[in-house]
Amino acid sequence: MGVPLPPFWSLVEAHGDELLAHARRLAGADNAEDVLQDALLRALRAYPKLRHADHLRAWMYRVTTSAAMDFHRSRRRETVTDEPPAAATYDTYDDGAFEALIAPLPETARSALRLRFVDDLDYEGIADRLGCSTVAARQRVSTAVRTLRETFA
Repeated sequence: MGVPLPPFWSLVEAHGDELLAHARRLAGADNAEDVLQDALLRALRAYPKLRHADHLRAWMYRVTTSAAMDFHRSRRRETVTDEPPAAATYDTYDDGAFEALIAPLPETARSALRLRFVDDLDYEGIADRLGCSTVAARQRVSTAVRTLRETFA
């Protein structure tokens, strides 16, 4: 069954300093307090749902680690630059490598792959062009890709 849950504040008192040190290691000194605050808020929200008090210290470390990972993910999305992003460019050069790659496949498989990866059609568009169901179109593309993987593995 496990040990009953102690009051949440007693957990914070017992492990707060070491969790702050853990947050510093993961997020840096400037961000540690924000990460720990987020972690404690998450832990407080989840605390009533815990069934027993076994391994609470480890659980608190895990919540803090998750908060630090989320912090890093959010920072990666918020990259600030002085210049606007470059416009997407499409490489129009085709040396026939795709055709050479799919050449050993049957014509139905080659057609399905061309429609999917060259013409960039969705499965409904492929089905319309090939005169088959959407499920069949998806299966043709999937089988062709699997065959290529097995061939070149």
